Amino acid sequence: MTGTDLDDQHFDGENYSDADFTQESWRGRTYTDCSFRDAELTGLRTENVTFNGCDFTGATLIDSEHSGSAFRNCHFEYTSMWQSVFAHSSFMGSVFSDTRVRPLKLVEVDFTLTALGEIDLRGVDLSGCRLREANLVRADLRKAILRNADLTGARTGGLKLDEADLRGARVDAGLWTSASLRGVKIEMEQAISYASAHGLVVEMS
Repeated sequence: MTGTDLDDQHFDGENYSDADFTQESWRGRTYTDCSFRDAELTGLRTENVTFNGCDFTGATLIDSEHSGSAFRNCHFEYTSMWQSVFAHSSFMGSVFSDTRVRPLKLVEVDFTLTALGEIDLRGVDLSGCRLREANLVRADLRKAILRNADLTGARTGGLKLDEADLRGARVDAGLWTSASLRGVKIEMEQAISYASAHGLVVEMS
């Protein structure tokens, strides 16, 4: 069977460890509890593909492109993902550890409940992305663009946001006291929230 013949099919508990899927194109497939450990996925193209509880430890996803695909409750450890594109996709509930992800392109990606602690996202454009209740503890988002992103409920202890662009972003009050914010770009309403979080009283004359 060709790669196209496998489209729109479901795969459960399959072991694809060390498999080579370089430059393949997948559409409409569903993978549940499958292992892609150390798999070669360079240049992989997916469209509306769903991965549920899959393991991508050590996998190579360099230069891959994903549109409308979902990586739910998946595990990414020592995974290589730089130069990849994720558009209108989801990583809901997934865990990232010691994974190289930058540079990459993100278009309205959902990171709700995703574990991104200590991840390096310096300079990455996360505009419009959802990071609700995500673990961002000690993550590095210096110079990242987070315009209109949703960070409500996110854990932000030790988060580095120096020189980031937070204009229009939705955040909890705790971010203003738990994250490093030197040189961050914010709007007036956010500045008032920052001041209030630090015990200041803002009076508009």
